[in-house]
Amino acid sequence: MPLDYGEPGGETIKLALNRLPAGDQGRRIGALLTNPGGPGVSGLQYVYQTAPEQLSAELRGRYDIVGLDPRGVGKSSPVRCMTNARLARLQRSGADPVKVAEAFAESCAEKSGRLLPFVGTDNAARDLDVVRAALGADKLDYLGFSYGTELGQYYAEQFPRRVGRMALDSVVNPTTTRDFAARAVAFETTLGVFVQSCIDQGDCPMGTRRGTVLEEIGDLVARARSKPLSAGRANPPVSSSVLVQGMYQAMYQQDTWPALAKALAGGFDGDGERLGAFFQDGGDDDGVTIGANIAVECLQYRPEDRTPEAVRAAIAEAGRDAPLFGKELAARVLWGCAKWPTPSIPQAGRAMTAQGAPEILLVNNLNDPATPVSGARAVEGQLDKATLATNASGGHLFYPQGPCTRRVVDDFLVRGKLPAKSQACDD
Repeated sequence: MPLDYGEPGGETIKLALNRLPAGDQGRRIGALLTNPGGPGVSGLQYVYQTAPEQLSAELRGRYDIVGLDPRGVGKSSPVRCMTNARLARLQRSGADPVKVAEAFAESCAEKSGRLLPFVGTDNAARDLDVVRAALGADKLDYLGFSYGTELGQYYAEQFPRRVGRMALDSVVNPTTTRDFAARAVAFETTLGVFVQSCIDQGDCPMGTRRGTVLEEIGDLVARARSKPLSAGRANPPVSSSVLVQGMYQAMYQQDTWPALAKALAGGFDGDGERLGAFFQDGGDDDGVTIGANIAVECLQYRPEDRTPEAVRAAIAEAGRDAPLFGKELAARVLWGCAKWPTPSIPQAGRAMTAQGAPEILLVNNLNDPATPVSGARAVEGQLDKATLATNASGGHLFYPQGPCTRRVVDDFLVRGKLPAKSQACDD
């Protein structure tokens, strides 16, 4: 691909794709491009590891499932920065967060400077169209999750008449990508759902009263904020940021909730070992995932939202609207862009309308902490033609939740059948 689409004959970069062939070649519809989110999550890994289990037999039978590491990610000319371990040490050192942001940005510029201006979602969408053409498809059939929904909107905006069947699961609103106050409120709402579901199932290790349990969680975060919690010899102490981020990640998947309940109950009683095992920092050590995430995210923010002053204001707002966790959630992400060395893309903060594109399917869980349903409803209004279906569930991602959610998406991608307006699942 061209590094810079403004100079298509200039320097090139390589993009990596893979394909899971349709199981029923006689009834094959074509290629279905996928993006699992992030930004920074590998589309190759999604097709290698997740798609064979997550996607229905019908969808895998009728489509070649195509994975793509977007530019700057994974095996596609990845953005590289300082290691995650070094960044974590800087963050734990008590250094001024502006200085930490500056040091991280300088490391990315040193290792990947030529890439950084060109890894935005606008260019990733152009890459999708080159891939569409390379696959011999007149239209792009596409299934995007989380950040992949933003990528899909960018594609539909730039290439509306080349959109085929596009399903966007767990919808990002491009006008509020940095609204961590709304995201923190959604997280705290989902946390309440988690606590209540534990109580409703009986024998909840955290307690029997929702309000009391939420107060204890707040007290636990406050203790970790003043002094990291001891997690035994096998794990590092649990800071408030690790505690909050760990709970946030657990809200993505309801199947982690029983283990989270036991870990928090231990923390209430002063036993941090189970908490340490549950919340220990993970991720790759070469900085590829976090570097790609920040490199793409920062370009999506409006220039006025990327200053240290704007970051401090956004963190304060998140703390006011979501007092338990807002500050930690916002600070963990927003500081990364405070000193980013490359400018925002021209479309940053703008709504996508995709005038001229066919109807696009939007799907979202009602209690999704990462992509609140309010964002999906906003995007339904912003796009020229869109239909939204919801599911009464916590957790992130609509499609994997159960038979109703899979049927809604499969009916559209396989048969072109849109759900009824205000379709609601209860998976």
